[in-house]
Amino acid sequence: MTKLLLLFVSSLIAISLLGLGADFRSYDAQRTFTVAVVADDQEFIDLTPIQPYAYINEDGKIYFDFSDYNPNYPSGGRGVSPNTTYAFDRVFKVSNDLWPNDSGYSGICVEVSVSGNTASILKLYSPDDVNGHTTPGNAATAIKMFIEGGNYAEVGFVITTSGYTAGNTFDGQINVVAHSGSCV
Repeated sequence: MTKLLLLFVSSLIAISLLGLGADFRSYDAQRTFTVAVVADDQEFIDLTPIQPYAYINEDGKIYFDFSDYNPNYPSGGRGVSPNTTYAFDRVFKVSNDLWPNDSGYSGICVEVSVSGNTASILKLYSPDDVNGHTTPGNAATAIKMFIEGGNYAEVGFVITTSGYTAGNTFDGQINVVAHSGSCV
């Protein structure tokens, strides 16, 4: 009888331990999630034109236009000259309006890069580039900038049309990607 009682108590302890080690499999909850889509100059990470070659269009996006389609230059020039190099300081700025600097937030890393056939003639630079692309003389197709909360970084362009003749057209995109933390 004692053996049977001991076996029964041991079984109860084993079953209890197995029950305590059960896996947590699911949890259901409903939360509110809100996203507002706004123009480039109204975002938390904001793209703001500085030069007249950059502008915010009706669709809320920033555009860079060195042609006669630029609304800031009605009846203006039709583009850039062949076999030349242009440097445009401060074409646009990227602002970090997520949190103020005193909140303990470390900041964001912003990468700006050129894609499409524009990459063959357009290079970028910023005094805040972490890889040293800080002047027109060492511009690159991609730059990275660390921007603390409440601050901004300016981006400049170098357009080089060497080897191209009048009548060439270049279309492409400038991609802006941001993530929290350093630019390692």
